[in-house]
Amino acid sequence: MNVKKIARGDQPVRRVDYETGPQWAASAGRAYVGAVAVLAGYVVVAVTIGAGFERDLVAAAEREGVAVNALANSTQAEITQDHPVYALITGLLLFVSPVFLALAAGRIRTGAPGRLAQLAWWSALATLVVWWTYVALGLGLFADPENLPPLVRDFDVLTVPLVSALSLLALGSMVFAAEALRGHGVVRRAARATTVVSLLLGVVSLVGLVATGFEDPVAPIVIVPGGLILGIALLRAQRPARTG
Repeated sequence: MNVKKIARGDQPVRRVDYETGPQWAASAGRAYVGAVAVLAGYVVVAVTIGAGFERDLVAAAEREGVAVNALANSTQAEITQDHPVYALITGLLLFVSPVFLALAAGRIRTGAPGRLAQLAWWSALATLVVWWTYVALGLGLFADPENLPPLVRDFDVLTVPLVSALSLLALGSMVFAAEALRGHGVVRRAARATTVVSLLLGVVSLVGLVATGFEDPVAPIVIVPGGLILGIALLRAQRPARTG
């Protein structure tokens, strides 16, 4: 301020800056939190509305002497049709979740361009394709149990590899995105924490997959910790910091 302004009693003007600046970071943060929220909603629906569905699956598996994911397709179709509301709600939730992941990866590709951001984007797209394929097969169980469409007839065989693949692809997309952000100096600590936590969960999940003889898939819920860490950090990074 010059002498004349001081004499008039003018106050210093404070400038508002942002830690990361561009709005793309907040958009990516909201998308990650959205993906986590959808998966959390899926779990809530599963333990409430879906309690009867899960009981019927377990009972049928015990009768057939197989793992739940290895139930005969006709049996799965009958149980699905006995619980149509639950099947439709969960199908919708699973349909939406990968969209949020793709949105987050797209925002990061724009704001933190580079090879890692591209890998995050393509991994997210691959996740979406595999995820939607699985959801579509699941909705195919509404067909006649004795005359299921092609591929739906192999739902029991495809469940573990498809679900494991989409979960690991989503996890990989998040790791690539976190490292892209860290390379651009955006939420570096949270990005590194996301990478470490996600990789550890990925390794533990793969060990569990092998240990169970590929009976239980790597569940999409594996992305929740990393999604929360990265999503919240990106949202908090947009808070204004007052500077003189």
